[in-house]
Amino acid sequence: MDIVKAARTAAQCRHYAMCKIDSLGTGVCPSGRKNHFVSYYPQGLMDIASAALDRGLPLTPGLVDVVRECTDCGICDLQCNFVTGLRPLGVIRKLREHVEDRLAAGERPEQTPQDPLAAELGEVVGRRWVSSDPAILTAYANDPSPVSAHTLPRCVVLPADTAQTAAAVRACDRKGVDYAVRGNGGSVMGFVLSPGVVIDTARMRGMEFDIPNRAVRVGAGISAMELQREAAARGFRVNAAEPSALYCANITCSGIFSLFSSSLGTAADNVVDARFVSRSGEVFALSQRDGPNLYAFSREELGQPGVCTEAVVRLHPVPEDEAAIAVPFGDMRSAMEYARELGTRRIGAGIGVLGGEYLSTFIAPTSGLADRMRSVFGEDLGMEHLVLVMGDRYHLEAAREMAPAVLEQELMTALILGMPSLQEDGFLEILRGLEGGRRPYEILTDPGMLPLVEAALDPSAEKLASAAEPELREAYRRLYDRPEMTDMLWLNLFRIVSSRMGRDGHVVAFIIYVPLDDIGQIEEIHNAFADICTSCGVRGAFGFLTPLDEGAMGVLEWDMYLDHTDPAQAERMRGAMAEAASMIEGFSARDGRVLWIRWVFNQGFSRKESFLYHGAQLT
Repeated sequence: MDIVKAARTAAQCRHYAMCKIDSLGTGVCPSGRKNHFVSYYPQGLMDIASAALDRGLPLTPGLVDVVRECTDCGICDLQCNFVTGLRPLGVIRKLREHVEDRLAAGERPEQTPQDPLAAELGEVVGRRWVSSDPAILTAYANDPSPVSAHTLPRCVVLPADTAQTAAAVRACDRKGVDYAVRGNGGSVMGFVLSPGVVIDTARMRGMEFDIPNRAVRVGAGISAMELQREAAARGFRVNAAEPSALYCANITCSGIFSLFSSSLGTAADNVVDARFVSRSGEVFALSQRDGPNLYAFSREELGQPGVCTEAVVRLHPVPEDEAAIAVPFGDMRSAMEYARELGTRRIGAGIGVLGGEYLSTFIAPTSGLADRMRSVFGEDLGMEHLVLVMGDRYHLEAAREMAPAVLEQELMTALILGMPSLQEDGFLEILRGLEGGRRPYEILTDPGMLPLVEAALDPSAEKLASAAEPELREAYRRLYDRPEMTDMLWLNLFRIVSSRMGRDGHVVAFIIYVPLDDIGQIEEIHNAFADICTSCGVRGAFGFLTPLDEGAMGVLEWDMYLDHTDPAQAERMRGAMAEAASMIEGFSARDGRVLWIRWVFNQGFSRKESFLYHGAQLT
């Protein structure tokens, strides 16, 4: 890999932080786990490489250390390729070569001038856990959002607990220095950037289960996937969102919503208690009578309520017979009506209406396969939308009775592992020859079709892996040999494929709460988004919708995509975002139940009733 290609690849990092968790069961970057600063993880090294190879980052002790701490284990190559199609190991090696060449040429690392604030913070957390080295700071200076700017912090500090966090906040308060709180850095809208101090919560990794009380105490450095994995090992689940999101940060930002929110709720519904450090450095708890009322909601832009250092979260028991089915539909309205009816009848532990973009991107291991699957599912099979239903056998029996057609787990496994053959005309011609007035997906989901599908597609992990890059095919084969990699329930419980939405470009996600008694209005919102994308020249698609609160409301995601390194695309996206903001507020003015998540931001601990039905509150 030459230096130009390495710099270009490094700049494409999406900051989804999937390299900071063991998403594929292959381990986690040893250097990152040891040193905790994002700068030592592949994500941080990509930012550092972009700066060093393209813009000339100064040679510093931090730069030398991050490249030499990398063990060259290669875990990141499969992890990142699985999500984004990128391969960071070659970039990191080129960065190391660049640094070693500079050292060999006689260049000496520049020592960073002593920062009195950093020195004071070092007395609090230990000198190892605070840095003002430019190379370390570079990994905390930007994100892919088209509306944020490169912002190099003054220093980064990693407290280990609530007391250290409070002391760090008080130090910033005394000096009049602004700070930002960072979880895994996936806000992607500039919210974790600051010209002052960045407080990275990565070292607060306590996790303590209280099974008799069906609760777990979660430190601010624990990711959703780590928490979910430990809960699952004990026969429980938590309501968790993106796997790399740090759980406490995720709640604080916007509450947690997932397909399981259809039964488990969102925001404060799953929180027993939480501990915070206020903006002035005072410690308070959510359950404290004289503390701030974070359960309340106000339709205004508010700052962070403080640093959430730990939370006590509810555990939900999981039946042994739990599984998932997918119900295909040829149009959006029918899919949403079905999902709403499931919600109203309290059927299913998790429900989600997925668009074709989501479906194809989720199940396809490569961008090329995903492109072809979009047309196969939509045009050839007639599956424009899919309702995923998760639950025990009683839930699924009821969901099947209400469904026009059902895609069972065995069929989904065959479709995923036989995907390279699914696009072939021979298989599709067989379905067309059997139509007889039925839609192709209705024929496909007929229980008697499974043997024919398996014979035609010859599904196997080896076949699916053949679509990957040659050097990674064996790794993909081993990965897809594991049954959970095609299991609809497992994949949605741990959500390791959700970040694939950004594989072809950074995602700008619009999250809106909508009333489900007016599906016509949801269709209008969908069409308005599509029109904006067309007029602004950006790519976009419906993402998902999950019914909430017995089918009364829903949370809708609509996604737009861009190459964040392309200034022209970024400019078009800014225009689309501005038009979308105006459009959403227009719908909200017409129907106050339509609420953009912008107004929930930093109010994630509020009661969902306070924002879903804020128009009904006493005044």
